[in-house]
Amino acid sequence: MKKSKYIVLFSSLILLLGTQMSCSDSYLEEKPMDKFSPENLLTSKKGFETVIYSLHNFARSGLFQSNNEDVMNTGTDVACSGVTDGRFFNDYSLILPEHATPKFYWNWAYQKMLKDANLIITRAENPNVSWTEDEKNTIVAEAKFFRAYTYNILVNLFGGVPIVDKEELSPRFDYTRASRKEVLEFIQKDLEFAAQYLPIVTSDASQDGRIFRAAANHLLSEVYISLGQETGDQLFYDKSIAAATAVIDGSCGEYALVKSRFGDTSRPGDYYSDLFWTNQQNRASGNKEGIWVVQFEYLTPGAEEANNAQLRLWGPKIEDVTYPDGKKILVCDTVGRMQGIIRPLNHTNYEIWDDPNDIRYSPYNFKKEFYMNNPDSKYNGEKLVLTKKDDGKMYITLSDGTITDKSVDTFRVCYPYFRKIEGEMPWGAMAGRTPNDRYIMRLSETYLLRAEAYFHKGDLANAANDINVVRGRAQAKPVQPGQISLDYILDERIRELVVEEPRRKTLVRLNKLYERTMKYNFRVKDNMEPYHELWPIPQTAIDANTGAKLLQNPGYPGAAE
Repeated sequence: MKKSKYIVLFSSLILLLGTQMSCSDSYLEEKPMDKFSPENLLTSKKGFETVIYSLHNFARSGLFQSNNEDVMNTGTDVACSGVTDGRFFNDYSLILPEHATPKFYWNWAYQKMLKDANLIITRAENPNVSWTEDEKNTIVAEAKFFRAYTYNILVNLFGGVPIVDKEELSPRFDYTRASRKEVLEFIQKDLEFAAQYLPIVTSDASQDGRIFRAAANHLLSEVYISLGQETGDQLFYDKSIAAATAVIDGSCGEYALVKSRFGDTSRPGDYYSDLFWTNQQNRASGNKEGIWVVQFEYLTPGAEEANNAQLRLWGPKIEDVTYPDGKKILVCDTVGRMQGIIRPLNHTNYEIWDDPNDIRYSPYNFKKEFYMNNPDSKYNGEKLVLTKKDDGKMYITLSDGTITDKSVDTFRVCYPYFRKIEGEMPWGAMAGRTPNDRYIMRLSETYLLRAEAYFHKGDLANAANDINVVRGRAQAKPVQPGQISLDYILDERIRELVVEEPRRKTLVRLNKLYERTMKYNFRVKDNMEPYHELWPIPQTAIDANTGAKLLQNPGYPGAAE
């Protein structure tokens, strides 16, 4: 009897609940409970800034994880790989639609950068967000900058790509490629918005690494040049000049080339080397040259550590030098664990340097000499001198002139290197990494972009003037207008920006990758073809796009005949 009573009571409760549920359609509505879901997070300026921070993180990982930095420089006119791994673009015949590198950049762009940028831009139109109109425009401007920045990388790696301009709420399988011109025009619109609404630079240290108006104008200057080349419209070069001038003349805040020592001046060096030493990239150090500086913070909760791998990538594997007594040069805090993964070419290390007064090639900025530093060796303290024998190999030569039988690999193990990669090593020398912040944009490049625009206009005098601002700071002799060519500008970019710029992107945007790489890079002469100017569209993207045909780039398997 008691059991029957409970059954009736329970049944009545279920019936009552069922009646209530049937009377309310809201019961069927999904309500996200996670505080980080877009519906709950993107209701205030603070919430939107959280997603902006993720864009900064993705931008950093896209360029500065070690394998990614390799492929932006190896297989170009600047460097080859010191190792025999095919992923490092020593053999272009291996770069196929299934290759991991194009796939990484494609997924980085569409699954991370563009996804979050479009999330911000779309959700910012929600009228219920708690913010002012100025706050909204600033947030959207930074998101549009990152979207433009990402598409500018894509268009200079793959050519025309699908344009995704809003948040996608359901899977799509019908993407098609826009033309290079259409992508560049899309980038232009985003950057023009960003240049209008981003704030001017501030000296507030808490804002180090943020995107300011100058960054948008700097990138606009480059994109206008690309549009001028793509369309033949000379007016784009005038726009490029105006965008660069807005950065140079102070319209975007105070920027200036460093011309005197700053930061830790007790360290041997000059003002150019000061630009690259640890903790001297941001404005608080007295450096007003950086326009966009990616941050690496040591011992900061939530920050990425030990992630600047330039030292191990670009420096020679000097620890493998073995003297006649069997002792090796030691990895130490003045050398660090360098691995010779990115090997500068002779054109980079020697051929372009024709002025002995150029401080960018001084001992403070370009290391040419090495010493035995092993106290257990009887040769400790001797300068490493090499002599070439009839077999073509280089052999250690002792201070008394004796040529030993100990050969040294001068391709990966011992070669001069640019000291921009050096810095403090708080994790110890064996880590081969520093906490140095990294330039993505620097004022000297803005001058070189304006010079490039003047060159395309045929105004060689003003092109020379801008190049000479950069060369003058380096104490190099001035270039004459009659010497200016696109190849000269590209060589000057090496002198000023080597190690910093993603060289592959620069060469592709100027249609110079194949020509200059074949001229200067001996490692690829037998395997590079003109179609390698662009990467293949990843096969995974083509296969997943079942609702439309995602065309492959010419020359690669699957391309239209």
